Amino acid sequence: MKKYNKYPILEVNTSYIRNNAQVMTEYCRKQGVSVAGVIKFSDGDLNIARAYSQGGCAQIASSRVIHLKGIKKRFPEIVTMLIRTPMLSEANDVVRFCDISLNTEREILKALNHEAGSLGKKHKVILMLDVGDLREGIIDADELCTLAVFIECKLHNLYLMGIGSSFACFGSILPTKENLGTLISAARLIENKINRKLEIISGGSSVSLTLMQNEGLPEGINHLRIGGAIANPRNIRINRGVVIDGINEDTFVLKAELIEVNVKPSRPFGQSSINWAGNKVEFEDKGLRKRAIAAIGSQDIGDSMKLFPLDAGIKVIGCSSDHTILDIEDSFRHWKAGDVVSFYLSYAPLLYSFCTKHVNIKYVKQ
Repeated sequence: MKKYNKYPILEVNTSYIRNNAQVMTEYCRKQGVSVAGVIKFSDGDLNIARAYSQGGCAQIASSRVIHLKGIKKRFPEIVTMLIRTPMLSEANDVVRFCDISLNTEREILKALNHEAGSLGKKHKVILMLDVGDLREGIIDADELCTLAVFIECKLHNLYLMGIGSSFACFGSILPTKENLGTLISAARLIENKINRKLEIISGGSSVSLTLMQNEGLPEGINHLRIGGAIANPRNIRINRGVVIDGINEDTFVLKAELIEVNVKPSRPFGQSSINWAGNKVEFEDKGLRKRAIAAIGSQDIGDSMKLFPLDAGIKVIGCSSDHTILDIEDSFRHWKAGDVVSFYLSYAPLLYSFCTKHVNIKYVKQ
């Protein structure tokens, strides 16, 4: 009897990811920049964290303490960085499992200082300056400097490691030499006040590679928080035009099983309304087309339109919560129910795939 795999499956090539981390850290090192490898998309996957670390990332970073807790317990030698401002309620765990945290709030810093004292630890912090994206960060450089001096002089169980900014996370604001210059100026102001150099001036995430590649980062930026450009570089090539020699894009492949293959009209018929998600969808009438249904949907991968079939003759039409509809008319393969179709993924479906229990993770090495 034929042995069946349990689909959908996300194939993860840790060798390619480790290679990408090596290429990325070396690329950045040549420009005076160290890299925190961000693994939040993988729900704290330990195999990916290890690949990043083996590839030379200075820190392993995530937005959730539970991810870093797992990493610290399995790999105590890895330097962990929390890249979302801590919740007050998790201050103890932040100090226990995160070597470094990004911060903006005085009361949370005081709580971290208290917990660090209780645990006999020195917790490192990076203060965030908002230079326009309007997510986390103090928006006034003088206020940031005041908080930095407070940490340096009053919170003796904390160590002010540096400052940073975020870009293209909420407000879609790109890093430029001007707004990164604002960050550097704030760092110099703080250094003058505390009479020492800051170790880190963190100039954003993968999106900052666009500026690095096109113009170069301004002198003084010495750290980036990079996740997607290492693990899923196809995304930044398509969206930002960033291409780095030696990077392998085939790090993840999503495989889903077909549960129906049929010839149907390309335009739904009957009285039209909004769909299951509350959206009004328009369909072009292309006549009868051969189509297939894959047993995967938005509950598993979010927006199916951000999947890229490996077969160039297949086009994703859309999805419901549990079904993804494919136009296979132009494929040269004779598809049937039970066949498996493969996709590359953009960042959001990749995140969904790791975080759902309905997609099986399979590690491959080449």
